[in-house]
Amino acid sequence: MADMATASLVLSSFVVLVALFLGWREWADRRDRNPDLSPEDARHFGHQDVRRALGIVVMVILAIGLSVGSRIPHKLANKSNPTFLGIWLGIFLLILFLLTLALIDWIALRIFARRHRDQILRERVELLKPDRRPRKIEGSNGTGNGHSDGFHGDFFP
Repeated sequence: MADMATASLVLSSFVVLVALFLGWREWADRRDRNPDLSPEDARHFGHQDVRRALGIVVMVILAIGLSVGSRIPHKLANKSNPTFLGIWLGIFLLILFLLTLALIDWIALRIFARRHRDQILRERVELLKPDRRPRKIEGSNGTGNGHSDGFHGDFFP
C-alpha cells in the first residue's frame, strides 16, 4: 500500500506540474494577445480561454483525486468500499471530460484556421482581380500573331 501511495503522489505531483505549466502558458498567451481582435476572433479566444482554464482546474481536481483515491482501501469487511468506487469513478469521468475538452478545442481550432484561410484566399482574389482581365495582344499590324480582334481568348497572366 505504501508503494501505491508513493506512486500516486508522484503521479499527482506530475499532473499538478503539467497544470501549472499550462496555466503559465495560458497566462502568457493572453498577455501577448493583440487587443485589437475582430469580434469573431475575440469570441474564439474567449471560448478558448474558458475551455483551457476549465481543463487546468479539472487537472488539479484529478491530481487531488489520484492522491486521495490511492490511500483509500478498496475493500471494507470483504465488501467493496463505496467511497473508493466513487472516487475512482469520478477520476474516470474527469479523464473523459478532459478528453472531451481537448476534442472540442481541436475542432474549434480547425474552424478558426479554416475561417482565416478562407479570409486570406478572399483577400488574395481581391488583390488579383485587376489582373484577371484579358490582356490585349498586338493585332495583325505585323508585330503580333495575326489575331485581328486584339484579344487572345482566355489568356490570363
